[in-house]
Amino acid sequence: MNGILPGTRTPQDTAPPPGPVLLPPHIPLLARALGGYSSSTPYWSHVDTVDAYSPGLYLVVDARGRIVWLGMAAGGRGVTGRIRTHLAEPWKRAVFHRVWVAPAYDQISRPALEAAEGWAADALALRIRMPHRTWPPSTNWLPLVSRRQVV
Repeated sequence: MNGILPGTRTPQDTAPPPGPVLLPPHIPLLARALGGYSSSTPYWSHVDTVDAYSPGLYLVVDARGRIVWLGMAAGGRGVTGRIRTHLAEPWKRAVFHRVWVAPAYDQISRPALEAAEGWAADALALRIRMPHRTWPPSTNWLPLVSRRQVV
């Protein structure tokens, strides 16, 4: 559900304006967004070497530390797969520098992951500071992430 607003640009276009500079107090918000499904402390990697095959949230910054993307990853390839998909677009390949990864347990549901992404966007004020992007709503966030379901 996250992405650039429909019809506003193509993947070959130049990068949209970046968001705010990522500050140290912002990083724990990624794990908090996942609630009981957070499986470890968020960590960073260069986008071309990210090794995160679990589901979770990710926050990409440019070389100047400005937020350029907040997303979620589910499925077998996890965050690594999503980042590799993003890097197929020229502007993302040119702009994406580092990625912060907040891993989640495999049992997280898609609705919980979407609500967590929405909550993180709200907590980071990205809906206001990056109005050209969209994120899922954070509706029912707390009930969705408060308990980890063991399968």
